Amino acid sequence: MLSYVFQYKFTILMAIAIALLSLVPGDNMPASFLFAIPHADKIIHMCMYAALGFVALSESHRDHPRLGLHVLLLFSFFTLSALIEILQGTVVAARSAEWLDLLANFTGLIGGYIVYRLIGGWKIFRFLRS
Repeated sequence: MLSYVFQYKFTILMAIAIALLSLVPGDNMPASFLFAIPHADKIIHMCMYAALGFVALSESHRDHPRLGLHVLLLFSFFTLSALIEILQGTVVAARSAEWLDLLANFTGLIGGYIVYRLIGGWKIFRFLRS
């Protein structure tokens, strides 16, 4: 069990950071000009989950990609994102659950998979497989 924690150390840290950022009440978020951009939150959702998917797939330590493992990883993160959306709608004040956020999360995970398949084997990402 502990070997999986060390194998997926960056993935776990990113998942915790995404969960914490997603569950912070909206009133506590700093004001930024980025939030004035239409649908900026959807773009942020896509980027966060694309990065999470890419890092998780890179840390999977597979020289030969296994589609079953990749589907399981991506499905688990999609399930996590759905759970976070449910918590936003039921527990967190000043937040709401949105179907478009869930769609942006899914799109980000698929984008992360595509980027992993294109450039995941590059030497620059070798530190993720250590």
